[in-house]
Amino acid sequence: MEISTKFNSVKERVNLSERKTTKLIKYAIILAVLLVVITLGLKVFNKSDNSSIDNKKVELKPAWGSQTLNKEFSFPLKNSEGEEVSSIKYFIDNAELRDEIIVKGKQAQSVKGRTFLILNIKVKNEFTQSIEINTKDYVRLSVGGNDTEWFAPDIHNDPLEVQAISTEPTRLGFAINESDKNLTIAVGEINGEKEKIQLTLN
Repeated sequence: MEISTKFNSVKERVNLSERKTTKLIKYAIILAVLLVVITLGLKVFNKSDNSSIDNKKVELKPAWGSQTLNKEFSFPLKNSEGEEVSSIKYFIDNAELRDEIIVKGKQAQSVKGRTFLILNIKVKNEFTQSIEINTKDYVRLSVGGNDTEWFAPDIHNDPLEVQAISTEPTRLGFAINESDKNLTIAVGEINGEKEKIQLTLN
């Protein structure tokens, strides 16, 4: 009787050990499955996140008015002592009227009744060192044929850095009324002579 009891006790311990082992195996399998699912989920999430970033590329409405200018200007480049060391070329490719623009990487939209006058510009540095210039200092805008009131650009990327012996594109912009007519820009140094250009923007 005692032998039988001891045998049953050993048998129960063996069965208990087997059940524990089986449970551990089940838990290990479940854990492995969970890890695989989480890993796959993270990969899918990263892919969808990257694709959503790609899909967030800003698409601007086309310009509703434009004019080709192709104007080139040359301005002296002076050092801190006022001595001319080289020159810069200032190209105004075209002018556009837009209701949407990108300002410092962010999309901006005009309010009702207003729009943006944008000048697409390139600055060529002929010096052997990089330079920084304020492109807005070279352009002023007159509205309605008013020669006594000139506006400075309020949209710009200044100071613009231009590497040595290279050309850098940029833009200047003015916020104007949609109804504004007879637009004229004056291009030149602040204290120098300026060339006036009539804008017709069709």
